[in-house]
Amino acid sequence: MTTFYIIRHGQSEANAKGILQGSQIDTPLTELGRSQAQVTLSKLGTDNFDAIYASPLLRAAQTATIIGGSDKTITFDPRLKEYDYGTWDGEIEADIWQKYPQYFDEHHNLLPNSWVDSKGDTYLEVKSRLESFFDEVIARHPDDSVLVVSHGFTIKLILDYILNIGNLVNISEPTNAGITKVKITKDTKTVIYFNR
Repeated sequence: MTTFYIIRHGQSEANAKGILQGSQIDTPLTELGRSQAQVTLSKLGTDNFDAIYASPLLRAAQTATIIGGSDKTITFDPRLKEYDYGTWDGEIEADIWQKYPQYFDEHHNLLPNSWVDSKGDTYLEVKSRLESFFDEVIARHPDDSVLVVSHGFTIKLILDYILNIGNLVNISEPTNAGITKVKITKDTKTVIYFNR
């Protein structure tokens, strides 16, 4: 059984400014984001992981380095990058919510088919990449503990891959530096906890 600790990156500069930040926007952690990663480190410890994987985007890479330690090997995998919001990447979130209300619920959860107007990723494209990632990591680490540092919407899609939820509005994005623990065998996928 492979145990995954899936962490959302700490607060980034774009998060702090209310900017929609997908795979095209690459901002560093804020001071608060670095502190959030330190708190997550204190919850997890550093010696618990046989492998560390992270999105290559700066905010996730910095979070992985804080939690994993600068002396640990971190494998940066582009399949863990944030969902691509297409032409919406880099825009003020509130402006996008107002301009395209048909793609958001009352809690500003992104609804399906936004890619029609944004020209960004489809859910299926991202979930296919994530399935490939998890298949490879499980084959490589069948009985290990693995730290994964990624992004809010991508983690929602990871949960959809694991639980086959289908309706992503039923899941909130994890908070910055939130921890989700998952155990996967060749026959089962179990969420132990979400967003602690």
